[in-house]
Amino acid sequence: MGRGLVVMHIDGLGADSLEEGLREGDMPFTRRLIDEESYAIHRYRVGVPSTTPFAQAGIIYGDNSEIPSFRWWDRERRLLVQFGARSTFKKVADKYFQGCRPLTQGGACIAACYPGGAKDDFGIAYQDRSYSKDEKSRSAWNVLLPYLANPAHLGDWAWQAAMVVARTADEYTVSRAKGKHPARPYVISNALEEIFVHHLTRYAVVQAMRERFSPIYAGFYAFDETGHAFGPDDKTSLSVLKHVDRSIEKIARARADRYELVVLSDHGQIETVPFTANHGPNFGEVVATHLPGFRVQEMKGKAYGPPESEARGHVNITSSGGLAHIYFADEARRLDYEELKGRHPDLAAGISGLDKIALVMARDGRRDIFLKGGSELAHGGTSSLLAQYDDAGILREQLSRLNSFDNSGDLVVFGAFIDGKQVNFENQAGGHGSIGGEQLHPFLLAKREWAIDTGAVHGAHQLHPILCSLRDRLAAQA
Repeated sequence: MGRGLVVMHIDGLGADSLEEGLREGDMPFTRRLIDEESYAIHRYRVGVPSTTPFAQAGIIYGDNSEIPSFRWWDRERRLLVQFGARSTFKKVADKYFQGCRPLTQGGACIAACYPGGAKDDFGIAYQDRSYSKDEKSRSAWNVLLPYLANPAHLGDWAWQAAMVVARTADEYTVSRAKGKHPARPYVISNALEEIFVHHLTRYAVVQAMRERFSPIYAGFYAFDETGHAFGPDDKTSLSVLKHVDRSIEKIARARADRYELVVLSDHGQIETVPFTANHGPNFGEVVATHLPGFRVQEMKGKAYGPPESEARGHVNITSSGGLAHIYFADEARRLDYEELKGRHPDLAAGISGLDKIALVMARDGRRDIFLKGGSELAHGGTSSLLAQYDDAGILREQLSRLNSFDNSGDLVVFGAFIDGKQVNFENQAGGHGSIGGEQLHPFLLAKREWAIDTGAVHGAHQLHPILCSLRDRLAAQA
């Protein structure tokens, strides 16, 4: 019988942060994998948007088209599609992944955005994700109760809970005293994530291994949540790497001779500053000034403009870190740029002229339109601008793919970098979803003998055939 495959997804940990954690001694077991088992760090490019739903769809299904952000407006169904605690993806799931063969077909998909064709999710979901009769989910209590029945688990959990709550409260106070502004909602969710879901997910993976599921894919989100709260470069976030390393160790030690382990991330994270910093207006408020008579709704915030009964049109704004999509919500299709400019000549130019905006993107037929500083960019100007954020040719290819999605906004807006931090359209100290820096550069940790090459991976969907090939090769081993 061949070997099974376990894939640990460490959310939000960029390749640079992984290497820093190794240098600083925060990940001793991961270092041992590299030194004693010939594991190697393979960098790859996630693509744009640099978000978990986009990356995970690509990795699991090989298809992340029409997933333009963490949340977006579905013009056909007239609803906000989002992930997380209030996920609505199941309402549009029938549109996606037709004809795909998931990486986790017949295995276990734990704490992931999508079912992935798995037989079980062990009752732990990143969101409400069981939307097919063919996919089964045991009750979370079936995992939680055996976990709590073991005194060692309960003691470990209680000790970690006390330590994390105390540490989080202390670090929040210290950060505020130093003039930093940690994102309060993420401070709370980070504590809950690290205490509860991370421990339970780790236990569920080991249980899935005991039950001989393969492949097994599991998401671990504590680092990403901490990074959103304090910023990825803060010592608080980096300290979570010790916790991540312990989880890698516990799962690696359960392999015996039955499983092989791959560790990967979906994107990195960068230091950010809210659009509203220094008592500035919200982005929706700024958009509303260019659209008199329109009611502008930030889908994760406030509404601006006239009352509903007096509005002559509606605009929805969805945000993910330094990325924002602007939708004319009354339209059944995405507007071409020339049509949009004819109706609202000052909108795109006005937004692109803001110091806090790096780039505005629109589509005119099959042509990509890029605006900066209040005017459209020629090809050479676009290349020069993009070169400030990454390889210009690769980034243009990634942006063009995002711009080809019908689900993208009528305008797609990217936050600028100010004093080394990207402008974030959400209230986060650290973010991702946009362009520039480590958010675009995750990693895959795998054994050298598997001869994996990610040099040409410019999007997470290109990891899918690589991992499927490894899964099949391992299963065929004598």
